[in-house]
Parts: sequence; C-alpha cells; structure tokens
Amino acid sequence: MAITKHIGRHKGTGQRLSVVFMQIPEDKEHALVVYSDMLQDKFHDDFMAAITSPEGQSANSLHEALQRKTFWNGETMLESLHTRGHLKKVPVDAVIMQPTPQKQIPLADILEQMERIAEGADRPEEVAGEMPGERIDEQVALNSDMDNKSIAQNLLQQAILLENEAEKKRAEAVRYDPTLAQKAAEAPKRGRGRPKGTTKEAIAAKTTSAEM
Repeated sequence: MAITKHIGRHKGTGQRLSVVFMQIPEDKEHALVVYSDMLQDKFHDDFMAAITSPEGQSANSLHEALQRKTFWNGETMLESLHTRGHLKKVPVDAVIMQPTPQKQIPLADILEQMERIAEGADRPEEVAGEMPGERIDEQVALNSDMDNKSIAQNLLQQAILLENEAEKKRAEAVRYDPTLAQKAAEAPKRGRGRPKGTTKEAIAAKTTSAEM
C-alpha cells in the first residue's frame, strides 16, 4: 500500500494534522503542524493537494514544498499559514504519523531513526523491546530517499528558512520601491535583526501551543 508522508494525528485529541516542521530549529521538543480540518474549504483543498503532489511527497520536510506552493488567492502557502495563525506548536511526543490508515508511527521515533542515520550509527534491530524490526523498516521506508547528506541539508534548511525568507522579503521590497535599496542593505548591519514576523522567535511566538 502506498504511503503518504507528512500526515498524522494528535496523540491526545485524535485531531488530524499535517507536520510542516518536524522540529522547531530552536526548540527541538516541539513541531509545527497544521490542523487541516480547521482550514476553510478552498484553503483545505489546496493544502491537501500540495501535500499529495509529487513535490510534497518528495520533500523531506513539508515546509520545503509549501514555500513554493500557492493558495487559490495567490498567497504563498507557508507564509499564509503563518500569518493566518494556522501553524500550531505541538510537542513532538504528541504527534503520531499515519502514513497509511492502518499504520501509526510516533514522530519521535522517526526523528530518532533519522538522527541515527545522520550520525552513521548502526541500525538497531529493536529499541527497548518496543520497536520491532517491522516498525523500523517502515520508518526507513518513509525516509528511504534521505541519505546522510540530504538529512543534514534538511536540518540546516529548517534552521535558516526564516533568514532566507527575510532576505527574500527585502529583495521584494526593493523591487517594488528601488529607493529602499540602501535601507534594505543596511538593515542587517545596524543590528536590528530580521524584519518583524520573519525570525524563528516570531514564528514560535505567533503559534498557538496545542500541548495537552
């Protein structure tokens, strides 16, 4: 049976969710998710289509695809989900991935397996007697397209995503108003940081904790 990446449920409430960031760069105990059932119909349909698209399924982390996809109204999906308050901060341990209707795998187990692969550790046959070989095989299958280099690139991408977005916004501002070129170039040098709403801290501050 074909698997679908990025889809899961909240362990405590059973709510369906999609994992946009498997870990927050500055807070690896939490993930950023979207409760798809909370989206309005037009946004929901576009969002689910993005997840199941070839780009969505080939992405190691969903945010990679969402920053290139747009909603029906032309808004970039990742930015729109953030500004509209749909990115929710959830403990990693509360997320259960559901690659098929019959399979459920804790997100924490997937992250642990990814870390083991990244570190070049030997693949364990069992973990504390609670993770049989079949479940490990399932996790490896979910990330079969990830070699060590792509995993490292994925983690780095999460850490620098917001910085890249800030640079993009500055370039867009200059394109619309060339007189801002000098101000845009000097902004980082004055130590004022990134534009409001584009830092990792701003993303975390604006998300609503779904801890149970």
